[in-house]
Amino acid sequence: MKSPRGFAAAVVLLLTIPIAALYQMLVGDRAETVVHAGLALGSALLSLAVFDFRTARWVTWIGSASTGALAAIFLLQAVSELMQNHSLTYLAFQVFGQWLEGSLIDLFTFWCVAMLLIDSGGKTRILGFVAMSIAAGVKVYSYVLTYLGSSMNAQAPALKLLYLLPFAWLVFETTKRLPAHESATPS
Repeated sequence: MKSPRGFAAAVVLLLTIPIAALYQMLVGDRAETVVHAGLALGSALLSLAVFDFRTARWVTWIGSASTGALAAIFLLQAVSELMQNHSLTYLAFQVFGQWLEGSLIDLFTFWCVAMLLIDSGGKTRILGFVAMSIAAGVKVYSYVLTYLGSSMNAQAPALKLLYLLPFAWLVFETTKRLPAHESATPS
């Protein structure tokens, strides 16, 4: 397997929404805390998994730093929801959760595109192009809505689910077998 850590990260990120929905049905509240905890765990795993891919060192560090910072922000958001502290909630959502979170997601998207172009191949590369093109299109649409004075939440919140497509692609990319010469350990 190319990246067990990447596979685990992608699965955690893809299952976060269904698990939160199930939690909401069973418990009745605090599903947003579950979402942010899942995003924090998946992002933390991903910050380590980027080292499993063959990209330039500086690209790898951009991927690791951006997803590591996202993990910290999502964890802070989960904790702020649990504690119900106004100052902490303001810090987590208004200070870190606006521009900074979006910029870090853009940096992660850059890493995905770089990895797609450098380290992906075959059918998973085609799937990656489709996934990243759709996610990028949704991102551009959200920028247009912001420019026009609206938001994705106001106009088409369901489109945000398309941001999960890169993680679906990562499931396939991470499970590819490495060529024998790359997976062999030196003796």
